[in-house]
Amino acid sequence: MQIELNKIILGDCLDVMKDIPDKSVDLVILDPPYNIGKDTWDKIDNYQAWLVYVFKECERVLSPAGSMYLFHNKIHVIFQIMENLKNKTGFIFKQFVTWCKIDEAFQNNGYVKQRLSIDMMRNYYGGFTEYCIYYTFQDETGLEAITDEYIKPKNPFSIYLKAEFEKAGITNREIASLFPSKTGGMTGCVSNWINGDNVITETQYLKIRHFLNGEYLRKEYEYLRKEYEDLRYKFNVQTVNGDVYCNSNVWFYPPGQSNGHLTPKPVTMIENIIRHSTNKKDLILDPFAGSGTSAEAAVNTHRNFIAIEKEPKYVEIAKRRVANAQPQLF
Repeated sequence: MQIELNKIILGDCLDVMKDIPDKSVDLVILDPPYNIGKDTWDKIDNYQAWLVYVFKECERVLSPAGSMYLFHNKIHVIFQIMENLKNKTGFIFKQFVTWCKIDEAFQNNGYVKQRLSIDMMRNYYGGFTEYCIYYTFQDETGLEAITDEYIKPKNPFSIYLKAEFEKAGITNREIASLFPSKTGGMTGCVSNWINGDNVITETQYLKIRHFLNGEYLRKEYEYLRKEYEDLRYKFNVQTVNGDVYCNSNVWFYPPGQSNGHLTPKPVTMIENIIRHSTNKKDLILDPFAGSGTSAEAAVNTHRNFIAIEKEPKYVEIAKRRVANAQPQLF
């Protein structure tokens, strides 16, 4: 069956996702049932094993440069989830986010403050938080240290440098002599660039071009850098809201507005995720679409989406929200 984009799909995600092509999705937003008995759909036998099946399908459909965000509200359950993701999938942990729902914009903010300050009530700092864990497939420590199997073979810097050095008839050792160690000895920098283990800086690139009298390395550094960045997972700090909280691992958003679903997420929070981890026209997958928050956020931010929901009443709500959504200018 052909998956239709930008529609709310009624069905079980494990059935529907079988029709999604491998490595075709740019972002997965997972807001599964928390298994805390909110409703009949929130009671799942063998919960962790069931989640692993979901994770494996998400792993299959997500592109090597994609990201996954997963929501839950119980720390001890999250610990189990993280162990399963570590041991049974190729996902690599990036960040643990706390969503603080105590916000002046929350209509019940006064009630929340009162509840948290009742004398003699042992709430053990309980309160109005949920959590989001963020994963990609790429393990790296910054722009200059890339060891991922997906990036290294396709690294445009290493491919281009190797070809140009061969055309120029120059050895790695001759190039390395331009960048001696602090003690004047040889370094392995050129081999690292050629192998794709490290990324050459613009200053180093231009120094080699000058050494070769401008006859080689004629491609602009920025052009190669753009190709390289397209291979890496997206994290667009520069294109999102300037509010520092948007880039922090503590998010301050009030709960989602009541819309017929018991536990909706706020649209602005999901938009923040989308803007950080995708570009316009990218494809977002939400296997547990609920009332359509991610779908609405995708429309608002000019992204495509696949939204799957098994509860017919929520599918109808989600369809109305998508129909009423308006792409935003930003």
